[in-house]
Amino acid sequence: MKSWVAGLTKQKFYRGKYSQSYQDALLSYIFDNVPPQNIQPYCVEFGFDGSTFHDGGGSNVAKLALEKGWKCLLLDGGHSNPEINLHQHFLTPDNIVDIFKKYGVPTTPEYISIDVDSLDFWLFKALLTTYRPMVYSVEYNAHFPLWAAITVANDPSFSWQGDRLYGASLKALTMLANQNGYSLLWVVPKVDAFFIRNDLIDDGTKNLVLPFAKWGIYTNIKVHPPVRNEERLNCLVGLEMTPDGLEYMVERSEGVIKIGRRFLAGFGDTQTAINYLFAFPTKLKQRLGKLLNKF
Repeated sequence: MKSWVAGLTKQKFYRGKYSQSYQDALLSYIFDNVPPQNIQPYCVEFGFDGSTFHDGGGSNVAKLALEKGWKCLLLDGGHSNPEINLHQHFLTPDNIVDIFKKYGVPTTPEYISIDVDSLDFWLFKALLTTYRPMVYSVEYNAHFPLWAAITVANDPSFSWQGDRLYGASLKALTMLANQNGYSLLWVVPKVDAFFIRNDLIDDGTKNLVLPFAKWGIYTNIKVHPPVRNEERLNCLVGLEMTPDGLEYMVERSEGVIKIGRRFLAGFGDTQTAINYLFAFPTKLKQRLGKLLNKF
């Protein structure tokens, strides 16, 4: 493992200037250690969730564009602003590659950020057929436990309703990334998984990144309200590796729905409670901070 990858555990990342959490600080660290390869570095972010770099839920690429001079493409289903190269499109796995080509995205950009609260897994899968950025980040569903490889089905009509049913589990995304020459580099709790192209961190050893088990504390946690209508859980599908370990199968099963009922609609398991207790001091500190800011 390269020293800078191992050194991630010693970094103290503080909330970024533009991003929802510390994503822009993490990206600065990554690209300080693996310098951009294009003459003008290029990044893409969707869904952008705002009309400018300063509104919405926070942008992963704003610092790269505004402070480092990167060229960027922004895509969102509800916003458009040509001044920052933000274009409105309803993205699906069937049209995403064509839309990237329309706007001239290079096949090896530096960074692509995926966060649509729905078909994240399937958009990631579609892009991997053509685009090989240095780094991908994909929103993961933190309610699923670490061992569950589950995603919502590939249905463009799916939309997030503000509850725990959205996107894909960390394991499902990692399985897909591993199959396509990427490794899980880091997880920003509750929001994004960062995957790096293997050739950028290959040092001739077997352990290119930190053990997957490390990320258990960032899964099986409560972020959004539970699903009230359990019939909606029928959209979940599970991923299983074939016996040769080279492919995965997507399947609907009662077992997958049962996991959904437990972790997306129910109280989870013992580990859910333990993770909640460990997170409680941080939540209390955040609430006290907000209260003090009012005075």
